[in-house]
Amino acid sequence: MWARLWLAINDLILTDDAETMILNRFLKPKWQHPNPEVRKQAVQGLAPSDPVLVQVARQDRNPDVRQTAVGQLAEPDLLRQVAEQDADADVRAAAIARLQDLIAGRAATVLPLDRRITCLAEALPVGIAEFIAVQGTEPTLRLAAVERITNETCLANVASADPVANVRLAALERIQQPASLEQVATLTRHRDKRVYRRACERLDSLHTQHERLQRIHQLCVDMEALIWDGETGANAGRFAKLEREWHELEFDAAAEARERYRHARERFLAQRQESAAKRAAKSAVCHSLESFLTTLRNEQELTEVLAGLIADTLRSAQEAWPPEGGAGDLEGQRLTRRRRELIAAIEEQQRLLVRNRQRAERLRELLQEADALRQQTSEVREADLTALEGRWGSLEQPENPSLAAGLQAQFEVALDRLRARIQRQLDRRDQELQEIRDLLAMLQEALQEGRSQQAIDCYEQARDRLNANISLSRKQMAVLAERLQACMPKINELRGWRRWGAQQAREHLCEAAEGLIGLEDDPKRIAKRIQEVRSAWQALDHKEGAAAKALWKRFDNACERAYQPCQAYFEAQAAERRLHLEQKQAVCERLEQFVATTDWEQVNWREADRLRRRLEEQWRRIGPVNHAHKKDLERRYAAALGQLDAHLDQERERSLQRRRELIQQIKALADSPDLNIAVETVKRLQTEWRPTVQAGRREEQALWKQFRAACDAVFERRRGERQAVEQERQANLARKAALCQEIEGLSVDSVEAARQATRRLAEIRQEWATTGFVPKPSAAAIDQRFNTALKDFGDRLRQAERAEAERRRQGWRARDQLCQQMETLLWPADADPAADVAQAITQARQSWAELEPLAGTLAESLQRRFDMACQAAANPDIGRAWRETLQGNLKNKQDLCLHMEIIAGVESPPEFAQQRMELQVSRLSASFHGETTARSGRSLAEAAREIQQEWYSMGLWPPAQKAALEARFERALTALP
Repeated sequence: MWARLWLAINDLILTDDAETMILNRFLKPKWQHPNPEVRKQAVQGLAPSDPVLVQVARQDRNPDVRQTAVGQLAEPDLLRQVAEQDADADVRAAAIARLQDLIAGRAATVLPLDRRITCLAEALPVGIAEFIAVQGTEPTLRLAAVERITNETCLANVASADPVANVRLAALERIQQPASLEQVATLTRHRDKRVYRRACERLDSLHTQHERLQRIHQLCVDMEALIWDGETGANAGRFAKLEREWHELEFDAAAEARERYRHARERFLAQRQESAAKRAAKSAVCHSLESFLTTLRNEQELTEVLAGLIADTLRSAQEAWPPEGGAGDLEGQRLTRRRRELIAAIEEQQRLLVRNRQRAERLRELLQEADALRQQTSEVREADLTALEGRWGSLEQPENPSLAAGLQAQFEVALDRLRARIQRQLDRRDQELQEIRDLLAMLQEALQEGRSQQAIDCYEQARDRLNANISLSRKQMAVLAERLQACMPKINELRGWRRWGAQQAREHLCEAAEGLIGLEDDPKRIAKRIQEVRSAWQALDHKEGAAAKALWKRFDNACERAYQPCQAYFEAQAAERRLHLEQKQAVCERLEQFVATTDWEQVNWREADRLRRRLEEQWRRIGPVNHAHKKDLERRYAAALGQLDAHLDQERERSLQRRRELIQQIKALADSPDLNIAVETVKRLQTEWRPTVQAGRREEQALWKQFRAACDAVFERRRGERQAVEQERQANLARKAALCQEIEGLSVDSVEAARQATRRLAEIRQEWATTGFVPKPSAAAIDQRFNTALKDFGDRLRQAERAEAERRRQGWRARDQLCQQMETLLWPADADPAADVAQAITQARQSWAELEPLAGTLAESLQRRFDMACQAAANPDIGRAWRETLQGNLKNKQDLCLHMEIIAGVESPPEFAQQRMELQVSRLSASFHGETTARSGRSLAEAAREIQQEWYSMGLWPPAQKAALEARFERALTALP
């Protein structure tokens, strides 16, 4: 009314300036009165929708007047602007209080419920949403407010005290802190069983999740601290336990924890692999040394070949031993100690063999002396034997029992032979004297009668008897030799006649021997013919005396040349038989020593059985020996083997009985209700199957078939169960593949489709978490597909959101342009003079109606701005007030432009540098003190969207300032990330 009166009077006043001032002084509206109290009273009488009320609330100089005007406003957007922009704290507080009452429905002017709920979705000053959640009059309003707040204390109060159950439950679902949940549970324990139970469930869930996260962290720490200490070490079992626990919790672990555990696990496995390789190399070296030590202990004395073999073995063991350092374990340490022990034992055995060789050589020298004494032509006396025995007893014996026994046996044989010679000397002395005298008598008789052959035979026999005689005294032998010498002249005469005939025979023998040279025949046959020829030559020599030297050389050279191919053959045969003899003797000695030295109460039966079979195989492979030793060796071998078999047969029967009992035990496990225990028991019994002493081949095969069949019956049950588990995991894999396919096919083409897809994705993630294990070979691939599908969906969703945001911005810009067209009509100087305002408004409204509908608070703000611009263009009274509003928006738009430039990281013009610095400092200070605003507490994208909404919801004039700000704002908007 005052505005219309003022316009009417203004048309009638004179142009005189003084009169105009006086009239204005007395006829100005009370809301423009100089006295603040008058303006306050005038404001109290204004309607909430009066534009004057808006102007006073935003532009009046007096804070009390503005505060009074704010208390009358009923537009939430204007109240929010005042709460954010007014310079006076009391005015801002009053705006917040008025805004709280309006949205809560407690003000005299009650806004529609849907309008108030829409206000909650917009950016509000701090604390308003919490106030509405507690003080809102409608449950629907309180429920919407609960969805917008994160204050745990407020949520706990609502969950405990709100009169509506759905609101209490909604507030409870928003609580995340255990302390707040415990508070709700305490307060509702006897008042609201439903909320109390749900709070307890949430607490249990949070505690469980917290414990799982703590356990995941601890598993990472434990795996990082785990160091490989061998298959028998504590950490081997610890690793398996950690792996089982990790597989149960892996799905809940973050990517960082998974990567951390994977690195620690790979490090531990690398240590285990390194340790296994070193342990295998060490074990091979120790096994080689043990084998060599066993061979060395079977040797009697050190030879040059054996000494070289020892040096080569120790050097090879040193070179093959892996370097120390890196991952180690108890088994590796044990093998290291075992290697040192084996090397020490080999070196000690080498020293023992050296001592045995030195002692054996001294004893063999004495044996050679005994043999030389036995073969001497002179008489052997008892004192010689006593001296030999004394020297033998003074020498050290070899430490090897077998070597010492063998040398002692040789010495005793030598002594026996010497004693036998002494005894023969005594027994045959008289007999040999008489025999030689008889031969001499026969010789003399044959010479007298002219029997040359008989005389020569008697002469040679008597001569041989004298040369080989060991019993006659020297005096007796001298007398007999003198008688034999006296017959020599007559014998030589008879030999002369016989030499001519013998010469002819020898010529034939030479030709026969020369015919055998280069003969292609069996060496044995050639040797036999050579022996026959030589025997014939010897017979001639024996009867007719020695042949001429040249003829003998011819014959001997022919025989030697013919025998050369045979000699190599027979020498190889003889050496081979001697080697076979030594080898078979060694086998017999090994059997006899083993039977004699073994404690049969504490024997290693497997080793004894292996030794028996190994020696038997070795005996069979050894070739023939000379017939002179064959029978004695076979009797000796059979006796030793029989003694060993007598012990082995008893253990063989015990082993068979034990394994028959194992078969019965395994058969009883086939129907065991606990299959896992049955399988473990079968595995343990399998380790006990190995026989101590093997039976015959057929019996062993039959027994093994029974054992294998009993084991297979148990394992077949396990295979069936594993197949069932595998089928279940295959079904889980198929289900997970279907979920992945469903995620890959989720549509985000529209806003509603994106919302439905997001809800369905949450359900899919829950179903994925509850789906069981899949086959291990496919686990990594299906998890990768799931993660890839989630990432692709997120990318598509963000792309759709960006497209939707761009569509909204285009709608905002189009409406902003139409609003600007209407606002231009408020300045006739800038508008087209020929333009028809009514027609322009009609066309603008038609263009506005053709635009794509928009939802949300901004759409309502733009609609109000457009309607106000159209009204202002049509009504000059409203136009003047709206022009003032547009001109007053400069500061707000400059602030919004600065905010947008700060968010986008775009430089502001130099004249706004100080203002931008102050704005940034105030934002930083608020963050340091924990203060937040509706804009600073959100993400950059949300803050930018709010700024755009505020920007498009208000107009600006004059055009010069508007164009510059529009250019700056568009540049910052384009630079947004």
